[in-house]
Amino acid sequence: MNCKVPTAVLIVLLLASRLYLQPIYSLISDCDETFNYWEPLNLLVRGFGKQTWEYSPEYSIRSWAFLSPLYVLLYPFNKYLVAHNLPSSWNFYLIRIFLGLVSVVLEIKAYREIRRTLNGQVANIWLFFQIFNPGWFHASVELLPSTLAMVLYLGSIKHTLRYLSTKSTPNFVASLTFNFLSSILGWPFVLVLSLPLCFQYLFTHRIITTIRTVFDSSLVIVLLTAIVIGIDSAFYGKITPVSWNILSYNVLNTTEESGPNIFGVEPWNYYIQNLILNFPIPVLFFAIIGVFHRSLWTLWLSLVLWIAIFTKQPHKEERFMYPIYSVITLSASIGLYNVLKTVKKLRINNIKCITKSLKWLTILLTALQAISRTIALTKNYTAPLKLFDQYNRIASNKDSLTNICMGREWYHYPNSFFLPSTSRLRFVRSGFDGLLPGDFAETGSLFQNIREIPKGMNNMNKFDPEKLVPIDECQYVIDITLPVDLEKDTFDPINQNAEWNEIACRKFVDIDNSRIIGRTFYIPDYLVASLRKYLPSGLNSYLDAVYNAEYVDYCLYERAHIDTNDSAESNDK
Repeated sequence: MNCKVPTAVLIVLLLASRLYLQPIYSLISDCDETFNYWEPLNLLVRGFGKQTWEYSPEYSIRSWAFLSPLYVLLYPFNKYLVAHNLPSSWNFYLIRIFLGLVSVVLEIKAYREIRRTLNGQVANIWLFFQIFNPGWFHASVELLPSTLAMVLYLGSIKHTLRYLSTKSTPNFVASLTFNFLSSILGWPFVLVLSLPLCFQYLFTHRIITTIRTVFDSSLVIVLLTAIVIGIDSAFYGKITPVSWNILSYNVLNTTEESGPNIFGVEPWNYYIQNLILNFPIPVLFFAIIGVFHRSLWTLWLSLVLWIAIFTKQPHKEERFMYPIYSVITLSASIGLYNVLKTVKKLRINNIKCITKSLKWLTILLTALQAISRTIALTKNYTAPLKLFDQYNRIASNKDSLTNICMGREWYHYPNSFFLPSTSRLRFVRSGFDGLLPGDFAETGSLFQNIREIPKGMNNMNKFDPEKLVPIDECQYVIDITLPVDLEKDTFDPINQNAEWNEIACRKFVDIDNSRIIGRTFYIPDYLVASLRKYLPSGLNSYLDAVYNAEYVDYCLYERAHIDTNDSAESNDK
């Protein structure tokens, strides 16, 4: 992996993945992305959207500064879409392409620095591990502060490597700046990743140099903080330090009734299981070896510190691990390189054959696992995106306000960019008993709507019945064809009467009736059939126990149009 042809191939694969495959085919893995970021962005661009309690001026723990550059990007583009009657969902895909572009630019910069600081082989291995990384595939095009932290940490790593090799103070400050930016824009916890580097700097430089660096770094963080607080304060209509509000809610003022733990807790091994799903096994194996590369101990300490801190927290989510993804692949690339170099030094016959076999076996296993996991994610979980895209085209010719409703599937709603301007998402009664998103006001100016304190919001996840509408107000409904609890659910997609017509369906994985391997990894049907054909009956039953993927229909229903004259004649008879 040290010649120009593999490098060129890897760059092409990187561009194809980040700028085409991921924006078009990747899933939305977290409803927090939809309701806390896509919906407010839709409000900025198109004037309507769902509102969560985090955006109530009463709490204000989400940053409008985070979304403002994307609004500037989308504003002229959306005008073009409206003028040419094109689907509004292209706003969504444009932002994803932009996020992929930011990722690929910083990845290439980090690649060049790895090549310069370490060597070309390590750099190519790292690029390969980045491309065939199922976690990065969906994470890098998600509209989340954790994604911003993950991508900007590439810039921090680049300057960290340069600083460690040259002891250049400007590179140290530049490394901190990337983390300062992502922390101020919505995720203050990212500053933890810079602590080991700061301690290393403190103990390896003279006091006078350290004082100057502290001053320079302080200027940077004060300037960034002032800009972000200024933007957020303009939106909320009051002085609003969002990062401080986030820290206060999640750490300083948590209680049994509020704080992150009310949204669910997970066991200590949650992140181990999660990393196994998001990284091929060879990558994780070599990442463990790579952390013994002592010259980069500050990066490895950041990695360990991050995992330790978030493992200790009861409330865990996959996106909390995003910032360390690139450090894991860097450690893995160094680990593989060092193993290959060590094996080459062994005095064994056919040592070249052994090293080549090890290298290609790693490449093959990594690519196969990554592709299998990525296809499973796109095949099993993207039905809501596809179905709402279809609805966007169906309802685009409606002149009056149209309600499309969801019940138990509310958390799979992609975002309002998939609705024509005359449609609104509404929620109907289901078994969910937490706080649903409300609606941003649409009656005043943009700033008036944002500053208006919504009714029924709370930071304790308490149910508010005002967030629901009667099913009679719905012209369309989207639901999954699974049995319902008639005491809790308003809409029953299985036992429909003539009042509703099924007009479109997509396949969605049936999680409860699928095996863990079947729903998390994809194996072509013909390979499974071949295995069943040639395996002994005892092993076949074992295969059935670990691999099986069942699907249900994810469907769009339209209220039937009943002719009032026919109905009257029928009643007379």
